[in-house]
Amino acid sequence: MRTSMLRAFQTDQRGGVALVFGLVVPSLIAFAGLGVDGSYWLMERNKLQASTDNAAISAVQALALNGNDQVLTAEAKKLMGKVYGTSLTGVRVTVQHPPASGAMAGNASAVAVLAERDQPMFFLGMFGLNDSVVASRSVARVDSVTEACLLALSKNEDKAIEISGSSTVTLGCGLASNSNSSQAAYFSGSSNTKVTGVSTAGDVYLSTNGKLDTSGGPIKTHSAAATDPYGPEGRNLQVPTNPKNCTEKQLKVHNDTTLQPGRYCGGIDFIGGTTTFAPGTYIIDGGDFKSNGNAALVGNDVTFILTGTGAKIAQLDVNGGSDISLHAPKSGSNFNGILFFQDPARTQTNGSPSKMNGNANLNLGGAMYFPGDKLEVTGGTASNISCLQVIASTVKITGNSTITGTCDQNSGTDKISRSTVELVE
Repeated sequence: MRTSMLRAFQTDQRGGVALVFGLVVPSLIAFAGLGVDGSYWLMERNKLQASTDNAAISAVQALALNGNDQVLTAEAKKLMGKVYGTSLTGVRVTVQHPPASGAMAGNASAVAVLAERDQPMFFLGMFGLNDSVVASRSVARVDSVTEACLLALSKNEDKAIEISGSSTVTLGCGLASNSNSSQAAYFSGSSNTKVTGVSTAGDVYLSTNGKLDTSGGPIKTHSAAATDPYGPEGRNLQVPTNPKNCTEKQLKVHNDTTLQPGRYCGGIDFIGGTTTFAPGTYIIDGGDFKSNGNAALVGNDVTFILTGTGAKIAQLDVNGGSDISLHAPKSGSNFNGILFFQDPARTQTNGSPSKMNGNANLNLGGAMYFPGDKLEVTGGTASNISCLQVIASTVKITGNSTITGTCDQNSGTDKISRSTVELVE
């Protein structure tokens, strides 16, 4: 009897489904709960990562503006606060400058932002796992190039910066070209160029016999364009209003003379003697600012505005054995630091380039700004320059040119630089 009852129980399948259901369903619920909690955790983790990414970028932008560590921390927490509330309740934020670990460890141009917060577990809490920690880490870096003193503004010109022939060019600063050409900076022939760095929006061409020494500084191609410090993104300088009357018309200088600020219509042709410029602004309206032969030019706290109409916008033309000692104002003027300012309306299609030729002896201080024009420096130009900036649409240098001297913070000039912020970890 007992044997038959046991056999009946073993072969009875009417309760099998309920038994299996009772064993499997709790496991399915647990896995579903794990999926929900895991998805929610991942969503919160992505949210936290995006927040630290933005915070690191904002902090390193503050670093690029010379912010101290206190400023960097405040900037990062401000960005985090936009997502998690200004009090950052439940969020723990750490800002490291420089980063303490990773590929950027010890790099003073980088900032790391670390954050973590407790993440509640909903379904898994029934199994004793109440909380988990969500953490993220982001590192951003400011990528800068050596301060430049020579900038080509053209966005697409081949050979926007060209150093060719047997030129020997020594600059105590860097070169920058905003051209996206494969020959944005072009070093050909047997030229020998020594600078502290090269930055181009396009690429660099260096001939087989050419030499390019950046003194251990960077050569950075396919970089962001450098900002024009005097254009719309910078000081946004404009040609001043012309005085109604011409101070002189088509002036030719043969002997020693002293000139006063004013409007010089049709240009000035310096043929001989020593011309002394009284401090102030000289508007050259049409024609050329032209120095020939043994003419000598001397002036401190002076700015020359090259302007005009249409194709008659004035240009610079320095030739022969000119002896020139000119220095821009350092304060007290809208054109602080500017020695030559050419009207931006001038374009390369309007005629020949502005130029400094021959064995000119240049003792200059200040910026030479030719935003729409070519500027050529050719043939044995010797320079004793206390502060140099050359900004033109394109710049071409041939012959031997030794130029030294960079602008300090008291020169009145604005820096030519390029800085980009990038997320690196």
